[in-house]
Amino acid sequence: MSTATIKIFFVHGDPKRLRTAEISNWTGKAVAGPRSEFDGIIYREESKSSGVYLLTGNEPESGKPAIYIGEAECIKDRVKIHLEKDFWNQIVFFISKDENLCCFTFP
Repeated sequence: MSTATIKIFFVHGDPKRLRTAEISNWTGKAVAGPRSEFDGIIYREESKSSGVYLLTGNEPESGKPAIYIGEAECIKDRVKIHLEKDFWNQIVFFISKDENLCCFTFP
């Protein structure tokens, strides 16, 4: 059985606010936070990279959970377009630390 270490960094000391995560033996990095901290999230250096992003929240009409999944050459530029969408209240994006983003699977 292989093992991995997950490092989660609470940028402001609060797990509900901006946070980053890395897994040992994986070249990716995750950045996540609430919509209320959008400016702080997209001005991080990681947001200038290409990657995959998720916007999560609830549909206004039905109240049902909703998710938008996208990819971008520059996360920062692409997610700014989604500010007009009202449903989302959390953003998560994944980038590569070495230009080789790949999957990490658990056995």
